[in-house]
Parts: sequence; structure tokens; C-alpha cells
Amino acid sequence: PAPEEYILSDAYPNPFNPITKLSFTVPIEGKINLSIYDMTGRLVSTLVDGNLEQGYHSVTWNGVDSNGHAVSSGMYIYAIQGEGISITKKMVLMK
Repeated sequence: PAPEEYILSDAYPNPFNPITKLSFTVPIEGKINLSIYDMTGRLVSTLVDGNLEQGYHSVTWNGVDSNGHAVSSGMYIYAIQGEGISITKKMVLMK
């Protein structure tokens, strides 16, 4: 069945090293942004930024920033933004 609401699932695995999977649902086709931030709110990486179809989606983050550099161990926030919604969760990178 098609999803009826935006859902951002827990990162798996969490804590992770070196990769984690971020899954989410999109109830209507539209522009979606999925980004990673450090605990100071600085943008680390944008994983999705564009139109997605309704459905179930997942992306893998390999612990690197938008410049391709490995990030340090610690807590990170991942956030999805879409049609009038914003959902955030936390994940931990352990090296």
C-alpha cells in the first residue's frame, strides 16, 4: 500500500561505522530534502534534494561530508523536509 504520511525511520545501524541506512516514506510526489547536520547545526552533507515519487525510499550515508572528507566520531542530526513538514532524528558515528 502507498504511504499516507511522511515517516523518517531510525538510522540503521545506529550507532554506525562506517555506513548507515536512512529510510523514509513520501505520501505525495514532491520536493524532498534529506540532509545531515553536526550538533552545532552546520550542514555536513545533503543526500537528497529534488523531486521524489510517492513511496518508500532509502539512502546510505558513508560518514563523509559534502567535500568527500570523512567526518569525526560523534552525534549527527538527519532531517527530512518536504511539503510543509520537517522531521529530525539523531544518529551516532563511532570510529
